[in-house]
Amino acid sequence: MFKNINRRYAFFIFAAAVLVYLPSLPGVFIYDDYFNFLQNPAIYDARLSFADAWTATLSGSSGPLGRPLAMLSFYLNYQLSDLSPLSYKIANITIHALNSLLVFSIVCRLFTILMNRGVLLSSKYELERLALWVTLLWAVHPINLTAVLYVVQRMTSMSATFTLLGIYFYLNLRETPTIDVWRMMSRLISIVFLGIIAALCKENGLLLFLFLFVIECSLYQWHVKALYERWCLKVFYIFVLLLPLCFVGLMFLNGDLIAGYSDRAFDLTQRVLTEFRVLWFYILQILIPQANLFGLHHDDFIISTSIFEPISTFWSIVAFVLLAINGVKCVNKLPWFGFGLLFFFAGHMMESTVLPLNLVHEHRNYLPSIGMVIIFVLSLKVLLNRIKVVRTNLVFAFVTILFSLITINRAYDWSDLVLLGERLAQRHPNSVTANYEMGYAYFKIYEQKRDPAFAYIAKTALQRAASLSDRDMQPAIALAHVVAMLGEDEDPVLMDKIALDFKHGNVNVSEVISLRQYVNCQITTLCRSNEMMMRRLFNNLLENNSVQGRLRSDVLYIYSTYLVTVPDGAAQALMIMQDIALRNPDTLEYQVKLISIFLANRKVNEANLLMERLTKRYGMEWNVIEK
Repeated sequence: MFKNINRRYAFFIFAAAVLVYLPSLPGVFIYDDYFNFLQNPAIYDARLSFADAWTATLSGSSGPLGRPLAMLSFYLNYQLSDLSPLSYKIANITIHALNSLLVFSIVCRLFTILMNRGVLLSSKYELERLALWVTLLWAVHPINLTAVLYVVQRMTSMSATFTLLGIYFYLNLRETPTIDVWRMMSRLISIVFLGIIAALCKENGLLLFLFLFVIECSLYQWHVKALYERWCLKVFYIFVLLLPLCFVGLMFLNGDLIAGYSDRAFDLTQRVLTEFRVLWFYILQILIPQANLFGLHHDDFIISTSIFEPISTFWSIVAFVLLAINGVKCVNKLPWFGFGLLFFFAGHMMESTVLPLNLVHEHRNYLPSIGMVIIFVLSLKVLLNRIKVVRTNLVFAFVTILFSLITINRAYDWSDLVLLGERLAQRHPNSVTANYEMGYAYFKIYEQKRDPAFAYIAKTALQRAASLSDRDMQPAIALAHVVAMLGEDEDPVLMDKIALDFKHGNVNVSEVISLRQYVNCQITTLCRSNEMMMRRLFNNLLENNSVQGRLRSDVLYIYSTYLVTVPDGAAQALMIMQDIALRNPDTLEYQVKLISIFLANRKVNEANLLMERLTKRYGMEWNVIEK
């Protein structure tokens, strides 16, 4: 695959993609890393076996498909290095470096197509040099940082790997001089499989087929060497694009795609209006990256409540429509410009349109940014060729170094949890999640050093996060946790706010995880809390209709864990845990908890019988559990 590319350039690209991220290596896990694999018993309780690998693969809860291949990679990472953040980060950086080589190979082929059409009047050497600058700028671009250093976003970079492979093989197929119909169909089928594999890493891998359609329309323009080739291509796109789009349209009309807006602070109309401004934010950050605007969380992005509120919404829509029209018009006159725009827009068709997702995430630009970088490089080349004042390569080198320095500076922030938390809150002071992350970082230091100064900094940050959040109670629960650890009296207003949300709000997994940490603190006697209030919290959760399925079982699991610690609560805890274990016989965590509650109720025979059953079923795995 890489045998025909310039090896010297390939070395520079790989080295650059690795070096800019080296300052981040001392960093730790953060945020969704915990939910997806650090607190996932299918990974941290697993041994190296096919059965455990399969369980871990299917343990994901992100996205409709569960992203099994990404989960498998986390399982393998754990088997190789336990929970060492360094190994996970090295794996992510390596994936990004390999993706950079794929991008270089693809861009070389794209520029060759443009040269053959007479659009780029350059030699092969000059084309490779242009492809080098495109790839270097993409590889070191600061907007790609979260897709690389945020461990859980391996889902994005792995999906991109198979998407890029699909694009590479499609270009290879279309450049093959002679090919019969059966070989062509078999290669197209293999590309379909690559798209499916990409989607099993993250669902936006399905955008591979939209990327290919953009390439076909803007660069090849359906030119074929034989009539059957056009027939094969039409069948391919009917199967991978037209039929799925009809299915998606049907789901949209039925309301299935937009069912999650009840959990959001915005509705469908507000999201669509806001995304016009979001896309312009992305474009400006790709073309002229501003370090102070980058961040892990952008939940402080102002929501467009109407086409004129804020007024930038209106101008964003107008500018977007004009840009899209020019992009389509330029397909013939200036194909690289049209291709770059359409490629960028195609990459945002899933996560930046109607789905009820968070409004802004930088990692969504991981592949779409390639289109904008191509436009940036070729536009700058045209400009420099006209003014002829400075050498083109010097300008590109300067821009590459500038982008690299921004990325290196951001990567250094990721080397320390406290530094990252402070930087996120500093750049996004009105972000709930940024303030929560800062509070959480200082709280973790307090747990290690027991210095109250760190606890009070955490308390201040969490108070701000809780005051900014009307829907998500995670900051409020974390604040109650800190208050309890400091031995201070409960804030009745804060606890009432949590209790009311638990009864009437849409409870999410993060809130339940924070509640579990709060309860664990009470079990270890590090926290003191009001028993009446705790029972109220759990009763409200169990009365909430949004708490169903596995989430409800987890709440009952945490409740039984708490009840064992209160006077005369062990019997009630046993009743609850027996019911949960009976309804979830394959959830090992619940079975093990039932054993501990049997013992707490002095039912030793029942505990031994259950241990024997687990031993027969799980074999040597029980040694780990028993320990």
